[in-house]
Order: sequence, then C-alpha cells, then structure tokens
Amino acid sequence: MDAQELTTRVREDLSDVEHRIRHHPWLAELEAGRTPAAALRAFAGEQLAIIPSDLRSFEMIAQRSGDEPAHGYLEGMAAGERAALQALERFAAAAGLDDRQRQGYEPIPGCQAYPSFVARLARDGTAAEVAGAFLVNLDAWGSCCARMAAALPATYGFAAADCAFFAQFAGPTTDLERASLEVIDGGLAHGVDPAAVARAARLLQAYELLYWDSLPQAIS
Repeated sequence: MDAQELTTRVREDLSDVEHRIRHHPWLAELEAGRTPAAALRAFAGEQLAIIPSDLRSFEMIAQRSGDEPAHGYLEGMAAGERAALQALERFAAAAGLDDRQRQGYEPIPGCQAYPSFVARLARDGTAAEVAGAFLVNLDAWGSCCARMAAALPATYGFAAADCAFFAQFAGPTTDLERASLEVIDGGLAHGVDPAAVARAARLLQAYELLYWDSLPQAIS
C-alpha cells in the first residue's frame, strides 16, 4: 500500500467526521450573523493557545528528524505556524481581545485536546504519522477557515487583512499534499505501520471535531 492509497482509504473511513466538521452549527451561526463578539474573542483565545503549541511541536519533531528526508517538510510546517501566529495576532486585536483579556482567558479543555495530541505525536510519533494526520485534517480545517474568511468581512465588518489567518489555511494545498505523500511513502518504505498513520489521522480529525463542538462553552 502506498501513501495515496492509504490516505484515500482513511479519508473514506473518516468522511462522516469530515462532513460534521465542514457543516458544523458554529460556522452556520457565524455565517448567519448570530455569533456574538465574545465568541469571536474566544475563538482567538483558543487559537492563541493552539498555534504556539503546534509550532513548538513541529520544531520538536523537525529536530528529532535530523537530516532525514522529512526534515524539510517538518521545517516547512513550522514556518507555516509562525506565519499563522503573526496573522492570528492581527485577528485577535481586531476581535477586541486586549492584553488583559488575553492574560485572563481560560482555554476550554475540549478545544485544547487537539494541540495536546499534536504534541504527543511530536514526542512519540513518526514523521509519516504527522504527515498523514495533517494531510487528512487540513482539508476540513481549511474548509472551515474559508467560510470564516468569507463571513467575517461580509457580515461582521472585518478588514480582509484582519482575516489573513483564515485565508492562509483556506489556500490551495496541492504542494502540501505532494510533500505529505512523499513523507508518508518514505515512512512506509522504512517500516512505519500503515495502521499507525491511519490512527493518527483518525484521532486528529476527532479532536478537530471536538474543538468545534467545545467552542460554544466559551460563552455558555
């Protein structure tokens, strides 16, 4: 089994979870203009905990990979998180999350399960597991970001520049997919269990859904 066949099977197995993420009620409420400012600040607060954690995770596994072929892929993922963090700072400010609110914000456990699992992958997993998990997950996350990138300026008056965080993840993933498949193929060729790659993708996608399911708790 090669990487393309493996990820196709995984995506088919997780199609119901992906559908639930892409069509989540939280996003429907946003597009309908019914999301309060406090919920947008909470979204920013959660991401301000997630993105730095994911950045450290990618830096950790990139360091672990040494001069392996996957090193460049992992460094690229870390660079993407750095760019996302910079864009996120602008969105947080536009959403009204000031320094005092940032310091006092208490993250929601269900939202933070995602970066906790990424950190576990960075510590214990292989590059192929990381690549497989994110290849499957980023389609769903990117779709959600595309909806937010469209809704925030149109319905809530955000400037396009304030929404660069979402636009970054909503962009084409062709190059990322190609690089991810190469990393997965390399791992499979060196004995990585396909079941481990599938498991990493299944868990990360489940934690993505848990993120969206948990967001309403921020203002309940």
